Amino acid sequence: MTNEERHIEETFGRQNPFRVPEGYFDQLPDRVMAQLPQSDRQSRQVRLRRWLYAAASVVLLAVMGLTYYFHQESEELPVVAAVEVGTDNSYIDDAADYAMIDNTEIYACLADN
Repeated sequence: MTNEERHIEETFGRQNPFRVPEGYFDQLPDRVMAQLPQSDRQSRQVRLRRWLYAAASVVLLAVMGLTYYFHQESEELPVVAAVEVGTDNSYIDDAADYAMIDNTEIYACLADN
């Protein structure tokens, strides 16, 4: 024990000066609950949250239903035969002009393959 502790014990003794009133802890929860403010904001948030969850569920079900519906329709569509496209190679000529490639360079590239 240090000198400070010994001095405090000699001055005040070892007796605890603090006392708890009789029945304090029996009535404590009731007193605390009585002092809490009644919050309408929390109850509104709970109700709003429930509506938001319900709306999100409905939207999710609608999206899933529409996805299934359109997926079923796409499987039932007849397969369309490939249509032969004309041999319009004007875009190739434009690209060759832009790159300044002449016929001999094109032949050389094709011959390498």
